Formats: sequence, structure tokens, C-alpha cells
Amino acid sequence: MKKPASRVDIKPRFNVVCLFADISNVDVIEQYSIGQAKVFVTKDGRYLIVEPKITAQGHEIYEHMMEQLFLSLEPLEHARDPVSYIETHIWREAEQQAILEQVKSNFAELRYYLIRDIVGYGILDVMMNDDNIEEITAERFDRTVGVIHRRFTEFNILDSNVLFGSEDVMNSYIQRLVQRTGHTVTAASPVMNAMTPSGDRITVTYEREVSLPGPTIDIRKFTRQPYTIAHLLELGAMSRLMAAYLWILFDAKAFGLIIGETGSGKTTAINSLMCLTNPRWKIVTIEETPELKIPHYRWERLFTRTSPMISDSANYDITIMDLIKASLRMRPDFEIVGEVRGEEAFALFQSAATGHGGLTSFHASGVESALSRLSAEPINIRASQQMLLWFVLHITRMRNEKKQIVRRVASLSEVIPRREGRVGLAEIFRYDIKRNGFGVDAPEELIKKSQRLQQAANLLNIDNLLGDLKTRMYLIEQCLKNKAEKIDDVFAILGRYYSWTK
Repeated sequence: MKKPASRVDIKPRFNVVCLFADISNVDVIEQYSIGQAKVFVTKDGRYLIVEPKITAQGHEIYEHMMEQLFLSLEPLEHARDPVSYIETHIWREAEQQAILEQVKSNFAELRYYLIRDIVGYGILDVMMNDDNIEEITAERFDRTVGVIHRRFTEFNILDSNVLFGSEDVMNSYIQRLVQRTGHTVTAASPVMNAMTPSGDRITVTYEREVSLPGPTIDIRKFTRQPYTIAHLLELGAMSRLMAAYLWILFDAKAFGLIIGETGSGKTTAINSLMCLTNPRWKIVTIEETPELKIPHYRWERLFTRTSPMISDSANYDITIMDLIKASLRMRPDFEIVGEVRGEEAFALFQSAATGHGGLTSFHASGVESALSRLSAEPINIRASQQMLLWFVLHITRMRNEKKQIVRRVASLSEVIPRREGRVGLAEIFRYDIKRNGFGVDAPEELIKKSQRLQQAANLLNIDNLLGDLKTRMYLIEQCLKNKAEKIDDVFAILGRYYSWTK
């Protein structure tokens, strides 16, 4: 059976693209609505979109109204409520052109496509508004757009019925997409990383300057409601005992490293683990692209700046190194650097030596390889400095028994200072896929196994470490029992610990 095609003949400029799929002979395993559009997930691994059909008459009216709106630029530049403005424009044009009856019979479709193409994201609008989508990828203009669906990870990438069809159309779309983020993309600067107003990360390449056979688009979509520690536990990414262990380490202002491959869930893990830090702390985050959504009231959010100037750009760039140095004067209780790759890691380790806690992420496939890369060029973090690390958490993607791709903490290891300026590793937790466990199940066993836990207890003046661990595990369990998935609800429950232990 041939895959249903999309209508992609976008000529002239404002010709509407209506997505339609014949699903009469398709084995559908899931279907749901996104606004007026319907989405069908099929057994053979496709993500099919069916949008409202528009008549030839409605199509003609759409083109005229789209041109008028494009020339006015009113909805995006000045209108407080673009949707209301578009609706008003439709009726105003209907009266001026004496086509009220025609507009009445096509109003729902006209409204849908005008809003989609002016206020929304055009041909990708359904995907951008589907909270089930984790990533959108378009590797070339002559192949369908792919998506990663949060609930159907066994397919990895689902093929859609969205197709740009030509290089010019895709280049034009990329320009509009990037302009919405306040940036520009040109042949001189053909690669752009940016953030949408709703917080999704966009990476594009333009024309054929750095990619063949033409432009590319990749959009990483983040959940509108940030993941909490309750989400990680419900998904089975870590155990309750592991969460309680990390909570104690964070209270002692430990410095940790989150490692994993691309797309393994490092950013999500950092966001979720922040629920285990004191709600009254001041948190400073430093990123190249602002992705983190920290729940604390006292959150100082810093990000780098790259100058658009081709010449002398170094004079205007603000790097991660610059921001780490600046953060030392901000007196954070806890500092997070989204990711380290080079010499900025040295500044981060130096800042950790000042006594505040910290987290950062790092691309690595294992704990030993991460420490090895830290000590090599261009990072050059010597073993004497690696002693500042308390733990390394390795998160990864793997297939479960249902063939679904899931995220799990593969291991959690402590970094232990040794003699003669060396460090050792002590693995505390390791995920066992066969028994779906993390190795250590009992608090008593954890206390015997962990050196850093006892060190944290001494710093925090915890006399009864076993009782403290059980108290924290109980409160974490209450988050799950009460389905506390919103951050305020999680903080309300976990915050009881600080009043109980005064």
C-alpha cells in the first residue's frame, strides 16, 4: 500500500497546504484530536494528520485574505490578540468584497488555516501543538517529516504525511520559523540554534551551504509542564532509595555530573532532580540555549550570546566561561551549567570549590570515559580537581521487554578521593534490566556501601542517618501516592522535611 501523500503545491506564495491521509485501509493503533485536526498513529509506524478540508472557493478566499494580512503585518507586530484580529479581518474582508455568504459557508476552515499559517507554525503546526511529540526532524525537503512520539517509542521515528516538496519552500519556511525566535538565518550564517517562544529548541541549516541536498530542520520539544522527581519515579527511571540518597547529597551541596548520549534525557534529569533541593535556595543556571526550567522562586537564568557580526565577533560574544566567572559574584546556593565541552569546565570546577553545590551535564557513554575525557585536552581537569566531584549519574536510553525505548539511570557512582592526588570510583547503583531494579534496595545496605552519604550526614549534622533516609523516602512516596506532578505540589510535600527536622 502506498503512503498517502500530502498536498504541497505551494504556488503562488499563499496557497494553503491541506494535509489529508486516506486511513480507510490503515491499521490505526491510536487516534486523537489536535484542535480541528486529527492524528492517527498506525501499526506500521506512521503519524498521519488529517486537517479540515477546504473547498476551491474557500481556497481562493484564503489566498486573498492571506495576502492582505501579510501586507499589513498587523497580527504579529501590533495586535494584542492575533486570533481575534484575524477573525475580525475575515468578516471585514467579507463585507468589503461582498462575499458574506461564501465566507459564512467556509468560515471554520478559513479561520483554521489563517490562524495556522500566521499565528501558528504552518505545515508543522499540528506537530508543534501535540504535547505527545518529543522531536520533529526534517532531513531533506523531498522526504516526509519524522517525529518521535513519547508514547510510541518502540518505533523510534514515526513517518508523517508532511512533506515540504521543494528546496525553495523549505528555505522559506525556515526563514519564517527562525524569524519568530528573533533571529535570522542567511547563506552567510547558515546554521542557527534558537528557542521558540514556548521553549522548544530549534536547529536548522539553510540552503546548501552546509547540508545536502538542501536545508534541514530539527525541533526538540520540551514538556510544557516540567518533569518533577515524581515523573522520573513513575517512569521507572530511578528508584525511591536513589532519589532519597541524592536528596541528602544535594542538601550537603554536593557537586555532581550527569552523563549520557545525545537525547538520553540529561536535561530532563537535571530539571527533575532540582525538586530535591531546598525550595528556599538561590539557583543559578548557565546554558548556551536556555532549556532548563528550574522550579525555585530564586532562580537566576543566564545564557550565552553569539554576535551576528561576521568580523570581530569575539569582542561581543558572551561565553559559558564568562558567565561562570560572573556567577561567582551572585552567591548561588546551587549552580547548574547546562553542558560543558571545553575549558569552561575548569572554571566550573573552580567555582564548585567555593562551597556551593552544582550540577552539569556531559556527553559520555560511561563513567570511566567521562573522567578520562575530563582529564584530556581541551578540558584538562586534573585528578586533584576531579576530587571536587561527589558523584556521576549515567542516564541512557534502552529497550524494555515491550520493545519500547525508555530512559533509565544506568549507574550512579561516587567519586572517591585517593592518596597521591588520585580519584577512585565506587558504583552505588546499577540498573539490572532483567530484574528491573537498581541493585541496592534497602537503606541499611546503602549506608554500608556509600562513603559520600556518611560525609553528607556529617556536614548536615544528621545523627540518625537510617531514620533520615526513611523519612525522605516516605515523603517521596507521598508525592507518588498523592499524584503530586506539579512542582508546587512536590515542594509542598518535600518541604515538610525541613520543618520536621528543625
